[in-house]
Amino acid sequence: MGSMKSGSNANDPTLAFVREDFLQLPQYSPVKPLDVLAAEIGVSIPELVKLDANENLYGPMSEVLEAIANLQHAHIYPDPAQTHLRAALANYVGCQPENVVAGVGSDELLDLVIRLVDPLSGIVTAPPTFGMYSFLGKLSKCKVIDVPRSSAPNFQLDIEGIVDAVENQGARLVFIASPNNPTGGLISDDEVRRICATNCILVVDEAYAEFAGDSTVGLLSEFPNLIVLRTFSKWAGLAGMRVGFSIAHEKLTEKLMAIKQPYNICLAADVAARAALAVKDKIMKEHVEPIVAERRRMQVLLHEFEWLEPMPSVSNFILYKVHAPMDAGKLYMLLRQLAVLVRYYPNGSLAGFIRISAGRPSDTDALVKALRKIETEHLQQSNKKFKDLEALIFDMDGVLAEVSQSYRKAIQFTAKSYGEEVTQEDITAAKLKGNANDDWKLTQRLLKERGVNIPLEEVTEKFQEFYLGTDTQIGLRELESLIPSRGLLLELRKRCKVGMAVVTGRPRDECLFFLDQYKLRGLFVDKNGAPALVCMNETPSKPSPEPVLLALKQLGVTDPSKTIMLGDTPDDIRAAKAAGAAAFGVVTPGNSLDSELALALSESGADQLLRPGLFELLDILAESSRDIVVAPEPASSVRLPSFGNSSAVRSATIERKTKETSIKCFVNLDGTGSHKIDTGIGFLDHMLSALSKHSRVDINVKCVGDLWIDDHHTAEDVAITLGEAFDTALGPRKGIARWGYALCPLDEALSRAVVDISSRPHAHVSLGLRRESVGTLSTEMIAHVIESFATSARLCVHVECLQGENDHHRSESAFKALAVAIRMSISADKSAGVPSTKGVLA
Repeated sequence: MGSMKSGSNANDPTLAFVREDFLQLPQYSPVKPLDVLAAEIGVSIPELVKLDANENLYGPMSEVLEAIANLQHAHIYPDPAQTHLRAALANYVGCQPENVVAGVGSDELLDLVIRLVDPLSGIVTAPPTFGMYSFLGKLSKCKVIDVPRSSAPNFQLDIEGIVDAVENQGARLVFIASPNNPTGGLISDDEVRRICATNCILVVDEAYAEFAGDSTVGLLSEFPNLIVLRTFSKWAGLAGMRVGFSIAHEKLTEKLMAIKQPYNICLAADVAARAALAVKDKIMKEHVEPIVAERRRMQVLLHEFEWLEPMPSVSNFILYKVHAPMDAGKLYMLLRQLAVLVRYYPNGSLAGFIRISAGRPSDTDALVKALRKIETEHLQQSNKKFKDLEALIFDMDGVLAEVSQSYRKAIQFTAKSYGEEVTQEDITAAKLKGNANDDWKLTQRLLKERGVNIPLEEVTEKFQEFYLGTDTQIGLRELESLIPSRGLLLELRKRCKVGMAVVTGRPRDECLFFLDQYKLRGLFVDKNGAPALVCMNETPSKPSPEPVLLALKQLGVTDPSKTIMLGDTPDDIRAAKAAGAAAFGVVTPGNSLDSELALALSESGADQLLRPGLFELLDILAESSRDIVVAPEPASSVRLPSFGNSSAVRSATIERKTKETSIKCFVNLDGTGSHKIDTGIGFLDHMLSALSKHSRVDINVKCVGDLWIDDHHTAEDVAITLGEAFDTALGPRKGIARWGYALCPLDEALSRAVVDISSRPHAHVSLGLRRESVGTLSTEMIAHVIESFATSARLCVHVECLQGENDHHRSESAFKALAVAIRMSISADKSAGVPSTKGVLA
């Protein structure tokens, strides 16, 4: 199985005639081939422990391989009617050949079924589930209606929500995987009957049926609107052959046969499938049954690791929730370094989960051995390793400063001024190759690769026009933002015995500009109060260790091993290792711990990987009770206009500008709930007004956004800015209750919210919304607003709508519950001090 990634550049003139919806369509990214994976990790193919794609690692039976080797008439087109194959398939499942059609994997059948319906019809999926349903629906311009399952561990179907989508939202196709990938559960016969009683076609995808010993094929005689899909990829070990088939009413099958490609099943796949069916009993005994037994053995053995919680499964895989002190993304990367591949889910409802396929006994043994090694080396020892930390060395761009809209845009605009197109992906690839610490030289190099030779001085001058700005154009540096909060950086400074420094490829004046913009200069000083900075042209560039060594000299650190360098490029990691310091790789905003960036940092020698924001350092570094005196900050060059009662103690004003939005936000945590909200999205204004009124937090928001495109950027950026203001207003997070809990009804709807004012941002939001939008706000953005706010404010938030029929009521009750829980959590409690065993909520 694969994952989604961003689509093409909509401004590319070569795409002028491509369907508009395809320009931003996420691509489906399948898993990489064995030779590529082995080369990336640095092992041979036999050394890989491939437990990431639910394949049958025993492979095809010898009889199947022999049949493929002996196939005849490869020079003749295959039988378009699939005569012999359909007969064998019908015999396998107990139906007539007229009920069966074979496809290139079950994926082709999914596509064909979607093509049967009116493109304007909706399709229903039940996430978390197989991503191809949604992907193929979008290809056919179908409205995709997600009806989420319940939360872990059961992941139950919302049958009434599915029925509502059919009866009230125009859906004509419902896709249910059984067993469901990746959660492992089945749909019951009664649930099938309930859905099939409505005016739709129900497609039950039984890719893993042989492992479960359960099927809905027996219900086909009751329901002509039921289609069952099966595949040879899993049980028969023929994933590389791509053979799947559907079982349905003969009239539906006739239409599927009519619209499929005439010669869709190649001769080798036909021969392989029929050979597998001929030895099906042997496959079940020698492959399927041992895999099921190995799944059970794996679950028993992994009970040893208390931080792994298995979800119930009847398939050939188990979904695991990864608990503290381990992190799912780190576990994925650490296992990968040991040549053990599992599936990691960085985002959405499965964030914090991994899926592990059941393999052979040797695969399970290798998995357990790797997990034990990780537990010993990275859990038991990591908290001991940095008790005597003397210094932290920060790279600036990507670690402290979010620069995707500044330095990186300056590279793109400079290249474009010479008629060349450079993408963000091009810049990332160049950075990952190394020797790319100087953006002026990098821009020149990218131009030269495109056949444009420009002197460095000229490139630099043009670059700086975009970055610094001119008399008539605002500089891109105004769009930079701070990634970790100032409060967290203050706490990290307390945990360093000596101090903190910045090592950057920026010119010194540009480095100081950013530090002054966020009042950080006083955190990066030597014992005499002088800036502890190493900037462009002051030493050889990273990956040379000299910038790191000079920073340590400035701080007075004589033992580099008591230092951590935080960087987002391979050059940073190599410089730190060469200097003798620990190297922590930091993934930039928008990347996850299974991204290409994380992989490159790991392969460069990073000791640990951190997410953007650095909050995980609070678990790694020893707490400290020492007080620090931060040097006075120079007058900031940035001035925010007066906006709200800025004299309030717990208040903040934040201004955020991106290429899509311009936002100004004021919050006063000790207010009365007064509010003035103007985002341009009526229902979002309504929800934020409810948040203000019921939390008693004064909120003023003014946003100008690209609503002529859609609501995404405006809603997301408003939530991020509101979260930043909330975080800033909270300050050191002392003397507060910390936790809040609320149940709030609105007519028939009832929602629950739990809030923890912690430094570990997390959001679980389950609203069960069924409409496509409420007012002009898409329902997918309603939950995303809460998630973005919680992440930006560094809150742990759980919000669930427990019941309700009206999406407006469900949403509003959720925001009201969140508001009341926030009011409780930020309320004063002078006896609490810092309500954390870590001694910090910064």
